[in-house]
Amino acid sequence: MAAFDETRLFTAAFLGLLAAACGSDGSPGSGNAGGAAGVANGAGGSAGTANTTGGAANGGASSGGASTGGVPSSGGASTGGAASGGTPGSGGAANGGHDAGIVDGGDVDASAPTNCAPPHSLDAPLPRLSQTGCMDPTDTKKLAPYVLPYEVNSPLWSDSADKSRGMRLPDGGKIHVKKCTGKSTECLDAADDGKWVLPVGTVMVKNFLFDGKLVETRLFEHFDAATWVGYTYQWDEAQTDATIVPDEQREVMFDTGTRKVDWHYPSRLDCLQCHNPAGGYTLGPETAQMNRTVNGKNQIDVWAAMGLFETKPATPYAAALVLPYAGQLGTPPANATAEARARSYLHANCAFCHRPDGDFSVIDTRAGVAFKNMGLCNATPTKGDVGVNGALDVVPGKPAQSVLWLRMDALPNLGRMPKLASYQIDDQGVKVVGDWITALPPCP
Repeated sequence: MAAFDETRLFTAAFLGLLAAACGSDGSPGSGNAGGAAGVANGAGGSAGTANTTGGAANGGASSGGASTGGVPSSGGASTGGAASGGTPGSGGAANGGHDAGIVDGGDVDASAPTNCAPPHSLDAPLPRLSQTGCMDPTDTKKLAPYVLPYEVNSPLWSDSADKSRGMRLPDGGKIHVKKCTGKSTECLDAADDGKWVLPVGTVMVKNFLFDGKLVETRLFEHFDAATWVGYTYQWDEAQTDATIVPDEQREVMFDTGTRKVDWHYPSRLDCLQCHNPAGGYTLGPETAQMNRTVNGKNQIDVWAAMGLFETKPATPYAAALVLPYAGQLGTPPANATAEARARSYLHANCAFCHRPDGDFSVIDTRAGVAFKNMGLCNATPTKGDVGVNGALDVVPGKPAQSVLWLRMDALPNLGRMPKLASYQIDDQGVKVVGDWITALPPCP
């Protein structure tokens, strides 16, 4: 879309991360080949003394990579910038030499950025987005250099907002990719194969824009082994910074300069309704979503070259989810079937709750589940018929008699699904799912 080109915005950062991920011989950087300096942007302190892994003992890079463009999982300054109690700002500063603010469990200095890590207390997020270290200190509207930008194949509908995404892994943290074929103790079934499990300390960053103007940035953070937490920041009119939204749902009329947008900021509880344990907390990171070419390179290949996985996903990668309809991230392939487009849409927008171990387990909308096993075909709805007498969950050939379609086409308080984080009907999504239902054969 002309209003916001996600690819152009993050091209430089992405390619910089790829280049720095490899040492002089093209292998993932480590030791002195990765660089001993711990300064993120080339300023703010001298390099620490190199240790046996090429890092700096007092605030230098933990395992050989400079923070800017280095390998986020094994290269940048550790949380707070000090490797082992070193002095922040003397070689290990995360953002151009600023004091990172956290040293071995010390107090948070709210005037200085962290290295894009979870706060010490769930109830004490930093008040300004610029203080988190997740955004570039030279341009707060851009991701920090050590936050990995990424794209997904099938984006979640967010009331027509454009979105950009990034991920910050903790130093030394690796992505675990679930293997669910055959016997597995970590999977519900084979339909969860390829789901990514992110380490404690991970921060997910998502920006929401209209007409190129930022309205919200959400941080979703892996606080400890049992806890993820979401924080939302509201952007100011001047687009210079964003402030934490109180832990309660808020509605604003956002002026883009050309129109006014009705926008809702979710509470922390709202975040966890969708980002739930059954859905794996994070919704986008999985092989079928991430198997995508960005700037001419497959982003899974790029991340594997950077050493970000415990074990690289097996090749060939799981088939990429199809983009449901034309929009910000391109157009669906010409040969994409109505079924592939609709199942991709339902997977991205519904499957985190509608799965056998989810909060709404009667139906299963995951893409890897055969239609006959979804629990939809001519099934009696468990939560009402949305005012259409005789409607069933899915009636092949009849979208207007199918509760699945009717709920997508409903407004809030009138049976709408999803019931959170969406207040406008996705007309294109409604058409995609309607076309699929129209083409369905009779129930098996």
